[in-house]
Amino acid sequence: MELRETHLPGVGRKYTLGLRQGGKLVLLIYNTGQREVFWVEPEEDDPTLAIKLTEEEAREIAFILGGVRYQPLPADKVNFLLQEVVMEWLPVENNCAMEGRTLAELELRRKTGVSVIAILRNGKTIPSPDPYRERISEGDTLVVVGTRSQIEQVLPLCKARV
Repeated sequence: MELRETHLPGVGRKYTLGLRQGGKLVLLIYNTGQREVFWVEPEEDDPTLAIKLTEEEAREIAFILGGVRYQPLPADKVNFLLQEVVMEWLPVENNCAMEGRTLAELELRRKTGVSVIAILRNGKTIPSPDPYRERISEGDTLVVVGTRSQIEQVLPLCKARV
């Protein structure tokens, strides 16, 4: 894998990623925020595929590729995690016990052993959220780590109160 970065004066930046399988992935990031992705076949000079992305679309793809939304694990790690540590994405429903409270107020780690490692909110990720400043909101997704039984204690807090 070879990555080349080229400054394009007045335009933005160009990134060319030579792939192990052959061919190149070319990313253009314009100063306006627009992104374009091109696929160049092995032994070719011109792209055979071009995709225009908004800044928001590009960030969403980056989250997916970077493993924020989903991260597959090798089988040996899955077996270990199923026995011990699990990472889960917990959606926060309207009118639940967590809504409007900080992580410090909830004391999830002390009461359940679960750690909140990120909050997904409105298409953005808040990594290592500040326990005293970040308030949980309806529509948030909490990325938590703990044992299966610890996470099961947190699930009811994410559900709407009846």
